[in-house]
Amino acid sequence: MAFFNKISKTRFMAGLNCPRFFPLFELYKKKNDATVSFKDDLSDLLDEENLFRKQELINEMFEVSDEDEIIDKIESVDPSHEIMMPYYRKIEELSSIYAKHKFNHDVIFSFETKEQKRFETEVDGYYFYCFLDGYQDLGDTVNIIESKAITSNTFFKQKFSIDKEKYAIFQPDQSGILRTRESLGLPIGGNYKEVIERIIDRNHELGSYIYDLTYQRFVIENSKQLNHKNVRYLLSVLNHTYEFDGVYENKEPNYLKDIDKNFIITLVDVTDLTEIALKKFKEDLKIVINRLDTNYYDDSLNDLCPRKGKHKCMFHDICYEKIPKENSIFTYLYGHFGFKDEKGNKHFVADLLRENKLSVLDIPYHWLDRPINRIQYNAVKTHKPYINYARINEILSKLPYPLYHLDFESFPCPLPRFKGEKPYSQSVFQFNLHIEEKNKDVHLIKDSYHYLATDHTDHRKSLVEYMLKLIKDDGTIIAWNDNFEKARLKEFANFFPEYKEKLINMVERTFDLMAVFKGNYHEIYPKWGIEKKEGVNFYHEKMQGSFSIKKVLPILVPSMNYNELDVKNGNDAMVTYAMFPYMENKEFVAKKDALITYCRQDTFAMVKILSSLRKIAEFFWKIAVVKYNI
Repeated sequence: MAFFNKISKTRFMAGLNCPRFFPLFELYKKKNDATVSFKDDLSDLLDEENLFRKQELINEMFEVSDEDEIIDKIESVDPSHEIMMPYYRKIEELSSIYAKHKFNHDVIFSFETKEQKRFETEVDGYYFYCFLDGYQDLGDTVNIIESKAITSNTFFKQKFSIDKEKYAIFQPDQSGILRTRESLGLPIGGNYKEVIERIIDRNHELGSYIYDLTYQRFVIENSKQLNHKNVRYLLSVLNHTYEFDGVYENKEPNYLKDIDKNFIITLVDVTDLTEIALKKFKEDLKIVINRLDTNYYDDSLNDLCPRKGKHKCMFHDICYEKIPKENSIFTYLYGHFGFKDEKGNKHFVADLLRENKLSVLDIPYHWLDRPINRIQYNAVKTHKPYINYARINEILSKLPYPLYHLDFESFPCPLPRFKGEKPYSQSVFQFNLHIEEKNKDVHLIKDSYHYLATDHTDHRKSLVEYMLKLIKDDGTIIAWNDNFEKARLKEFANFFPEYKEKLINMVERTFDLMAVFKGNYHEIYPKWGIEKKEGVNFYHEKMQGSFSIKKVLPILVPSMNYNELDVKNGNDAMVTYAMFPYMENKEFVAKKDALITYCRQDTFAMVKILSSLRKIAEFFWKIAVVKYNI
């Protein structure tokens, strides 16, 4: 049996996702007298630095204040999580206010977990706890409310089919609460049941939230604390159709004035879904209890925990220690679709790990039926990059000048801050621009232009106006992964109709520099007279299956990197901007300069990468001249 017998929802999920969680958790909490059994000595993995880092994370996630109380805490110490906390708390507050208004009863609600309504139940000597975001007693019925910072669009886009016609799984009832069609008594059929089964899977985009409430339902129903009252399980989410109208009260957006209209909060009744999910939950409960009872660390690769996403294990580095840090089988693009052997049998990554096939070269070459995977294999085997010289030359020769290398930085606020914004609008606070004329060198500083909002007031219009002053009506806007920049430009066009024509013109002239490498067909190619050809144009083993600018840059421009920058990535940029109002002047000046430097590096990186690509194209041309006597 594990050294602890108090299980919160967070602990339960961690122990379910990772078969090694409980023994590793014990090792970190009681490293000197752990009862965990190991096949091999793991002391080399558990150096003091790693131990301290993991212990800190554990202490943030869990706090056992005494023998009778366990407190779930924030699951992440990521700075971006910390700066978002005021918004998440506001969402919880709005959820509580909305539920009270809708049902005309008070809601037990608190930001502090220890002050929330708590339920517990005992199973096989273990005590399972849940703490509720909202608890509302209506008399005969109790509302259990779980607040989630997702949008209602996640529910509306769930569809099922009857005779090829698609229908929404979730629809609003007369009071505006979203419910499933079946619970509303509406006709169902086709693949409705199959879609419901997918939705309640805890690995589904909705399933994890439904599973949270299913855990709570199990604990509540087995606690015997509600005296057989009817219980309704509600998710409180952000209304994706809500658009802030720009009305403020005490300098804060006034959302409450719309509480009887299209309010910012939507309630979703998932009572019927949690009932269906209970069957699978009880099976999972047996797995968790068995792991608690066994408390045995298995270092095999038979059952690995999630590699990424919200279910990623906090002990990920230990669980995946045997897998190479570079050129592992996870490097293969589209590898999650599996690999077919000569008999047509498909081998998925989990199967390959059990077969001890861990690296790129462990996969037989004849299993690789995707061209990109063969390119990856050869790049690792020969240590030589794959370069489609002809295609790169064709694309670069058609680029209309001048080139405007553009990069936006944005703040994806859960709650809209400015007029016209919706939940999670990517609120642009900065751009950088390098302008490149044909056959002219580009200077890091002299040819760089920027705009940076240095406070949290609405700077969007002045940002757009300055950008349009710099970018003329000819030439090409260059971005990396241009879908982001194009989406922001389209939003600006909606916000400021007086500039719509110019902004849409920019959208139509925007080109994704990543497409030169990745080989995907860009929608601008027909205008340039470039025919459709699919297939990667450039791949280097150091890219490790990624076409991000931070992977490509060190390969083509080794002298440039982000390691020495104070702001190293978009997440750092977002956090820095969010903290502007709270900084002393000296720190503010330093951080402002750091943001400008970072965004300038992003656009100058595209300039230098393009310059390197030109040299590659020139090399191809010289070979062609010699070979074909052009």
